Amino acid sequence: MSKQIFTVVALTAKEGKLEELKEVVSKLAEETRKEAGVIEYLVIENALKPNTVFSIEKWENEKEEEKHWETPHLKSALEKLDDILASEAVIHKGFSF
Repeated sequence: MSKQIFTVVALTAKEGKLEELKEVVSKLAEETRKEAGVIEYLVIENALKPNTVFSIEKWENEKEEEKHWETPHLKSALEKLDDILASEAVIHKGFSF
């Protein structure tokens, strides 16, 4: 049996670009929630670090999470994020224990 996988992504916007970041990530979340294999997809604003949002994702298994990286809506979001992000996204993946 394959394990559920969790992905946490931290995205920090350039100064003045937070609303654009929220818009792109919200649209991505809306489309991702329609994908097979996604159990939960949350988007939250970091209360401790300005201009930073997180996506917190729970997937049925690693294979389903990997498929997500090939979807048109993620590829489109990544292109848009190039002009919005102050630094590279920080991605953490793991399994519950």
